Amino acid sequence: MKCLCFLLLMTTVFVASENPDENLGVDENDLFEGDMILPADVLYRAEHGMDVDSSRKRGSVRSRLWPSGEVPYVIDNSLARGQARAAINAGMNEWTKKTCIRFKKRTNERAYVNFASGSAGCWSYVGRTGNSQVINLGSAGCWTQGIVAHEIGHAIGFFHEQSRPDRDQFVIVQLQNVIPGRESNFNKYPRSRIDSLGTPYDYESVMHYSGTAFSRNGRRTIVTKDSRFNNVIGQRNGLSSIDARQANLLYRSECAKRA
Repeated sequence: MKCLCFLLLMTTVFVASENPDENLGVDENDLFEGDMILPADVLYRAEHGMDVDSSRKRGSVRSRLWPSGEVPYVIDNSLARGQARAAINAGMNEWTKKTCIRFKKRTNERAYVNFASGSAGCWSYVGRTGNSQVINLGSAGCWTQGIVAHEIGHAIGFFHEQSRPDRDQFVIVQLQNVIPGRESNFNKYPRSRIDSLGTPYDYESVMHYSGTAFSRNGRRTIVTKDSRFNNVIGQRNGLSSIDARQANLLYRSECAKRA
């Protein structure tokens, strides 16, 4: 995938904090890859190397995409002004100006995104859940355009870039530097579960881990095979051109329904 990769399951994916200390207040066992929340059945299958889509009819694979590429949202009062509100607006604008995804204030929709700060850390559900789903922005460290854009990426169905099956051609994961017990955050997934829609691996993706994500000693946990990108991975400025391309490919059919 270039990834912004998405699981075939929902044609899926996601983000939040790569610093585990930022997720205090959330049960670590509920977070997948550090900042994503998956439905219980999907989480079990993902963690046990099973086909995440096998428990669902193939016809429902795209049920986790937002219909017509439109995402209803509300913003909790705790984030409704100042830096937090500006970051949310900027994060949504990243997707709106570069892709066919659109955001609209919720009226009576059952499924919608709730930007909230009910717990510590930056995290999101993956894909459309069908009900109210939180994008948690629990501290000022989450209130940047890039981090909000990253979490939105999860909410619309994207996984972390370095989870794609071809990642070993582009990066080296140094598990000896990873916090003990967090090694599974660096799992990669087979082509049967990840579809990159023909896009190339993207060092510049807003969905990529940083080089020191989950480091136990300050040393790099991810090294890029092209050394020019060691200080690029993990950027949280905004979507890369490949991020935008993949989103448009994934949502092409849904967005066409608005025409």
